[in-house]
Amino acid sequence: MLAMAVQRREVHASMNEVNRQRRGHGFLPDWDALESIPLLYETEAVPLEQKLVHLHYFVGSCDWYVAELDDDSWSAFGYANLGDAQNAEWGYFSLPELEAVVVRPGFVVERDLCWTAQSFSAGLGRCQ
Repeated sequence: MLAMAVQRREVHASMNEVNRQRRGHGFLPDWDALESIPLLYETEAVPLEQKLVHLHYFVGSCDWYVAELDDDSWSAFGYANLGDAQNAEWGYFSLPELEAVVVRPGFVVERDLCWTAQSFSAGLGRCQ
């Protein structure tokens, strides 16, 4: 278990953030918050509406919510709403690809710094 914790910590430092300066903060949360996110498939038996959403990313009217994470590839399982609630869905997405998105100069995907883990059914929204 200790070896896994050390490995996860080293991998956390290895994600190359190309837009960190534009964003003004890290794309990933601190280690303690990151460590609490289940690995991919760990909550497979949990119904979608009961899954805990640990991270929220957004740009414009687009939102990505992370429920599980593979910290080797930075692939996430979660809910994505790309501005059209009727077509929003659960699925897999790449955090490095999301971090690299630049909509226009100075307009990048942000991590919701006020987000706290909550169940999907508790209602999703940005802090006020």
